Amino acid sequence: MILFTPLQSDGLTWEMVEHDYPGAIFRDVAFLDATHGWVIGQLGSTIPTDVVVLYTDDGGSSWQVKMSEEEQYLTQIDIVDEDTIWVTGHGGPFYTTDAGETWQKVDIVVGRVGMSTVEFINATHGWTATIDTLYKTVNGGQTWQSVPGWTFDDLPRKMRFLSASNVWAMGIYGIYHSQDGAETWEQVSNRGGWTLSCVSETEAWAVGDNRLAHMTDGQTWVEVPVGARFPIGVDWFGLPYLTDILFADADNGWIVGSEIQVMYTPNGGADWYEQSVPEEEVTKRLMAVDFVNSTHGWAVGSGGTIIRTTKGNALGTRLWNGMTDRVFLSIVGLVAVMIIGVVFVLNRRRRGAKSVLRDSPPQINGLDLE
Repeated sequence: MILFTPLQSDGLTWEMVEHDYPGAIFRDVAFLDATHGWVIGQLGSTIPTDVVVLYTDDGGSSWQVKMSEEEQYLTQIDIVDEDTIWVTGHGGPFYTTDAGETWQKVDIVVGRVGMSTVEFINATHGWTATIDTLYKTVNGGQTWQSVPGWTFDDLPRKMRFLSASNVWAMGIYGIYHSQDGAETWEQVSNRGGWTLSCVSETEAWAVGDNRLAHMTDGQTWVEVPVGARFPIGVDWFGLPYLTDILFADADNGWIVGSEIQVMYTPNGGADWYEQSVPEEEVTKRLMAVDFVNSTHGWAVGSGGTIIRTTKGNALGTRLWNGMTDRVFLSIVGLVAVMIIGVVFVLNRRRRGAKSVLRDSPPQINGLDLE
């Protein structure tokens, strides 16, 4: 395998990637390995609009147009294998079995209904969804059936299969869990978001706009502080809106969004760092991130942004985890100890001064009366 040459000679962790669509809004990115990957986006801000699907076989140094459709709106991409790719969005899903040379459109429902997600666990079994209905195929997308066990009035934005039976889904209004292969579901959180990333069958992370949640017991989701540039957890330059999260393993994870475009943790979320991007070029929200290992990653977003890194485990500037940050607590504790110490010394001196006055003999005009 040929890895692309790192170009971050200016000290930045991430670099811009050149392409022919500087005004595009890129929605998703997925790489099969360090060289072969896909990016999907739209050329306008209204729905529907012209869309584009880009492919690279050299890590992003050059791109080929693999689809250019009118009046569509693509949101997600799923790589089944090097030849079979699915994309979905407003107007239904498309798929290719020849690495993007030709595409087939799938009409699951009548009309231009948005399909929010697409997830295949192999070449035959896959899922997609509308605003409140989950659909399943067992024959590679030739036919689709609704899943009766999805009973929620919610849009599944992202699905993650940990095994053939253990499945998680993120919706607008909640997080959902299935233990029978996406047939029946239980809502385990009443707060939704954009997407989630699973580390194991018991640990996962989820992000919403300004929300970060962590699960460590296979069931319970706990809100955790979002990394910020200031200790109190408020970024005065703007809220760090989050869009996508990806953990390559239990330790290495990344979050992309706006204001703080890329956050990185090397230790399973105990600490977060702001990785450097070309600030003059990356001015809008990043929408998606993908890594093939702890160093090689890509992120895409509005303003035609495609960035990549070969040093994805570079720490960057440490962010604060709000009032619970251990460094912040240590500083507060040290200051508290210093204040207590100063108060103690002042009280000792005050008591000493009173004792001297009390034990001294009375005087009148400087004369000792004793």
